[in-house]
Amino acid sequence: MQALKEQSTILDFQTTGDPPDRYTVTLRGKGVSRSTSSHADMEMVDLHRCDVRLPYSYPDRPPDIRWMTPIFHPNISFSGMIRLRDIGLPWQDDLGLDVVVERLWDVARMAYVNEDSSVNYSASNWLAEQTSLKMPVDVRPLADRTSPAQTNVVRYERRGSGKVGLSSAGTPDEVFFIGDDTPTPKLPRRRPPEDDTFYIGFDE
Repeated sequence: MQALKEQSTILDFQTTGDPPDRYTVTLRGKGVSRSTSSHADMEMVDLHRCDVRLPYSYPDRPPDIRWMTPIFHPNISFSGMIRLRDIGLPWQDDLGLDVVVERLWDVARMAYVNEDSSVNYSASNWLAEQTSLKMPVDVRPLADRTSPAQTNVVRYERRGSGKVGLSSAGTPDEVFFIGDDTPTPKLPRRRPPEDDTFYIGFDE
């Protein structure tokens, strides 16, 4: 959970207990809400808060989850209760809370709806009639902090430089780029199989 929080501008949480047996999860992003009146208009909300409690028999039993802020979603009851199996997460004792929270965010932003397990039929009927609402209403993944793009650029230090391994960003280094136009060198004589050798190129 902490690692996920560090990768997200959306997620925050507080814990109770040592070890924690209760999480108050806060998600800051767009979702859909409506008051209890069936004639009320839909409105966008920007804050979601969930109460996640780990029962005494956890992880044999799934956490109990209740939405504490207003939300209008087919898989969340009027009282805010939500079951993992209704949102496509059949419980297994090795299912991490980070996976659960990522799915809660997908529910909050209307990126996940399970029409076969609706517990809020008003929300289900309303959603079926939507033609103008673009979903998900928030396009960001939960782990939304930017990370360096994966490329085929390998940075290295020449032998004798006194450094070992990949060079750190911002230091003088050389770039070895492997692309379609990279010539294939003649392969060296094969060494005994127990020797750790990595070859790049077509075998001859």
